Amino acid sequence: MKKQIGITVLGVDPGLNNFGYGLVREDSNTLYAIKYGQFLVPKNASFEDKLVFIGKTFASVVEETKPNFIAIEKIYVAKNTQIALTIGVVSGVMIYAGIERGVRPYFITPGEIKKTITGEGQAIKRQVCYMVQKILDIDTDPGEHAIDALAAAISFISINKFENMVRGL
Repeated sequence: MKKQIGITVLGVDPGLNNFGYGLVREDSNTLYAIKYGQFLVPKNASFEDKLVFIGKTFASVVEETKPNFIAIEKIYVAKNTQIALTIGVVSGVMIYAGIERGVRPYFITPGEIKKTITGEGQAIKRQVCYMVQKILDIDTDPGEHAIDALAAAISFISINKFENMVRGL
């Protein structure tokens, strides 16, 4: 991760039935929520059609927002292996959409995100939501998936800044 001044990061919360995105800009040590939201994937679509919808929709978000990086939540543990595999496939579609548009992806585990946002790797979702809204000065609840995506973007920015600082020692 190279040091950049004024970076934009597109955070992603991948999912087969819905997914969230959040574009965060860091400039002069201040974080700004530029754009965020959630998409519902057509409920009755086949698995393949859902992947096509996700790929095209996410590609349009990447093209519109033109981020420097994509921070995607990495699923490494799931109660159901089928769900974990499905989210892995969805993540792959999203990563491809980003790479094809020249944007590098970075994976961040849920524990890293929670630790970065709240200081506690086992924080509950409500704590993460509260802190994301405070950090980005958002008055309304953007939705569960958008919050997770914004949290991933904030975490990447923080981790990237720390790694750059350590490299400079």
